Amino acid sequence: MKKLVLLFLLLCFIPAQTEATSPRIDGLDNIKMINQAGLAKVASWKRTPTVVICEHAPVNREKVREAINWWSDRGYLFYHSVYLRGGRAAQVCNNPDPEGYMTINLVTQETFGKDTDLATTHFYVDNETHEIYWAKIYLKKNVQERVLEHEIGHALGWMHTDEPKHLMNSKWLSGGWKDTGLKNK
Repeated sequence: MKKLVLLFLLLCFIPAQTEATSPRIDGLDNIKMINQAGLAKVASWKRTPTVVICEHAPVNREKVREAINWWSDRGYLFYHSVYLRGGRAAQVCNNPDPEGYMTINLVTQETFGKDTDLATTHFYVDNETHEIYWAKIYLKKNVQERVLEHEIGHALGWMHTDEPKHLMNSKWLSGGWKDTGLKNK
């Protein structure tokens, strides 16, 4: 059995008035990959993830489908089975290790960093294979434009960039829809 290392990573969108710093990734500097566009990626999915909207998540199915489609247009694969409330979704959302799933949740006190952050993403990665096993996206209420797409980018393994108007810019007001370097090859 492969040794898995839990990566508890606060990757968040920060409002522009807050001074942003790049997230520090302890123990993963040796696997950080830089693509030709200068963007850092720490890992890729072990298998195609299924996206699940957990109970109380501040987004609806349509918003999630739009965000998934944005990434699909760049070559990423998802199982489009988006569960909503009850049944299977509750099992996945309550599982501490939901392998194969990318869950979307409402922020709680236990899962969030600074009060100024708009969202955060945690994921589990194998340090030997650089494969992501699961990701949990936590959003505040009243999700702003691009925040879900940005957090899915983190769940796909992408780090922040300082490039103006880029989706993965760490400051929300400095970001935009620019996707340089994000295409899945």
